[in-house]
Amino acid sequence: MDKENEIFIGRTAELSFLEKLYNSRNFEMLILHGRRRVGKSYLLGHFAGLHSKNTVYFTGDKSSEKTNVKNFCDELNKVLKAGDFLDSFEKWSDVYSFIKNTQIKERLVIIIDEFTYLYSSNPAYDSGLQIAIDTILKKKNIFLILCGSEVSVIEDIIDNSSKPLYGRKTAELKLCPFTYRESREFFPKYNDEQALCAYSILGGIPFYLTLFDDSRSIRENIITHCLSTTGVLFNEIETLLRMELKETYFYKSIMLAINAGASTFEKIRDKVGEEPAKIAKYLSVLSNLGFIKREIPCGEKQTSRNTLYSICDNYFAFYFMFIFKKQNMLNGLISPRLFYEREITKERLNAFIGHRFEAICEAYLKDLFYNGKMPFFAENLGRWWGNNPVLKRQEEIDLIATDEENALFCECKYTEKKFDESQLKDLEDSALSINRPNKYFMIFSKKGVSSGVEKAIKDKDTYFVVTVKELLK
Repeated sequence: MDKENEIFIGRTAELSFLEKLYNSRNFEMLILHGRRRVGKSYLLGHFAGLHSKNTVYFTGDKSSEKTNVKNFCDELNKVLKAGDFLDSFEKWSDVYSFIKNTQIKERLVIIIDEFTYLYSSNPAYDSGLQIAIDTILKKKNIFLILCGSEVSVIEDIIDNSSKPLYGRKTAELKLCPFTYRESREFFPKYNDEQALCAYSILGGIPFYLTLFDDSRSIRENIITHCLSTTGVLFNEIETLLRMELKETYFYKSIMLAINAGASTFEKIRDKVGEEPAKIAKYLSVLSNLGFIKREIPCGEKQTSRNTLYSICDNYFAFYFMFIFKKQNMLNGLISPRLFYEREITKERLNAFIGHRFEAICEAYLKDLFYNGKMPFFAENLGRWWGNNPVLKRQEEIDLIATDEENALFCECKYTEKKFDESQLKDLEDSALSINRPNKYFMIFSKKGVSSGVEKAIKDKDTYFVVTVKELLK
């Protein structure tokens, strides 16, 4: 299978949504957003290809308004065949006037990719577009798509009622990374454990997934793409942070602290050594970008102070675990192959995958509940930690799902050993922390369960076992 086409594995729902808007009889304005590298432009390019005869695909840049208008008109002319007339336009208002006076019978798709770049040359770009929408575009058979990667800018446009484009969108789509199940098909030659390893390193970012060659080992792919200075992923995190943020050193210090085990706000503050207000602000920024995750115990109110932070982006986690502090070595002091043998041992890599495994299991579990394949419908799902009132000790539960009457308790084990009887007892003991009349148990285990566990749960419809292979069913 051609990897260039595999980008659309798992994008069927998004394409269906775009088609629904395309077939609307009304003016539609879609805001499409998502973090960099998630495949927004590729998705739009594919959609544009399906409707190439009547789609204007334009990518904004930070050059002058005149240059952007000329480039847009070049694309517009390919569809509307207006001839040299469009060559004289220098302002966006010229374009809107032209559209006003042009009869548009067949549905016209206008895609403006990286539209936030257009603010660089014209800070009032959104005001002009707002007026055009209200007075011209709404009356036309047009499907307008505005796409961008600058997360904070787009959120401001969408949510800030003082901004000109507020309330003009008719639809919004946030493009998310692929799940493990979707990413699995990038690697048809890998077995399930190899594919899970690749996903744990790369996450669901399509661009990263296309880099790993499944005719080569995981080891060779890491050496080539992550550890070699010529590898695309060697400087990827530095590049992303520079594109999104100022004071990148401070942001890196926060993520390095989290990676080192500082999961609470207080521990992060102590390691970073900055004012609490500044740390809180920067944690919020990193969370909005999708690089880190803020969690509270499942079922508690969002205002709870019982908060933990973790790096949720897989490649960010891999980078800060294995590469960030050793970059000087890789810049000419040690070969990537020797570095791999020294730093990325099987034990360390498996421990790293074990942490990412929990998120894979959570996505699988959400899918089961979403499709009604569990004994109840979950109102809350996530990690839980707190006091076990029966055993009078602190507990950590990898995953729980609850409603008012039911609770599902999950253990996620990515080890070379089968899940045994002592681990089963620990899981059952942890369930004493949550008071529900109906309790269920799910065991996620790389190597399955021992014969003793099999015997203990045999014929019990409240116990479920999920292996790596079954994560894909």
